[in-house]
Amino acid sequence: MYLTWERYKNFIIDMDGVIYRGKQPLPGSAEFFQFLRERNAKIAFFSNNSMMTKLQYIDKLRNMNIFAKEDEIFSSSSITAYHISKEHPKSKVFCIGEDGIREELQKNGIDIITNANEEQADFVVVGLDRQFNYLKLTQAMRCILNGAKLFGTNPDLTFPLEDNKLIPGCGALIASLEVCTGTKARILGKPYPESIQYLLEKTGFEVTETILIGDRLQTDIALAKQYQIFSILVLTGVHQGEDVKKTGIIPDMIVENLIELKKIMLMKVET
Repeated sequence: MYLTWERYKNFIIDMDGVIYRGKQPLPGSAEFFQFLRERNAKIAFFSNNSMMTKLQYIDKLRNMNIFAKEDEIFSSSSITAYHISKEHPKSKVFCIGEDGIREELQKNGIDIITNANEEQADFVVVGLDRQFNYLKLTQAMRCILNGAKLFGTNPDLTFPLEDNKLIPGCGALIASLEVCTGTKARILGKPYPESIQYLLEKTGFEVTETILIGDRLQTDIALAKQYQIFSILVLTGVHQGEDVKKTGIIPDMIVENLIELKKIMLMKVET
């Protein structure tokens, strides 16, 4: 039996650990996306990173000779803001996070409060925040104890940098609030179903014609498996081949990087 790549018209591709690490593009990234464009493939850039705005993502990719449009960018920020505004319009939020989540909340009509001691928050929303400190933790904790519901953009415990080192991720910040409040966060990014439902709704992708490429087994690959989307694990990010056995999450294909994936896609591959 041969895998026919022609059936796959849509590509959902994670960014951190797949296309780049920090500011450093990973091998073959620009060439791979040029290859997809030449095939007239539809692309969705799909990140759990809540720090950056869509325009910041576009600029970052452009500097790596990868060209994206705003409606091709999907992040845990846009997913989280969309669901809060849809379910609880005009709510007030105490936000821990950077530009990405703040802009998306405001674009969706959500009021971000700046002083939790003076205003009552309906929700505490947590994204990755590299300026996270004890004061923010305290204010968020008090909001939750006063009745605010806790939302998290994504569960990633770590975040990869270009020097092959990791820093604490959004999941670590969420965990600190869960522990001190006794509250469980509602998380909307990968691998939670709201994330892929949002993307499929916005793009119109058919799952039988779609490939999802990622570097994390518990988020990217687990999400693809839930929806029977063909999944490819690249080994340039968080997880390696031996992690498949440890987690029991088995991708449909494993490749070293996007260079190898392009080569495979140019061949007939026996499965």
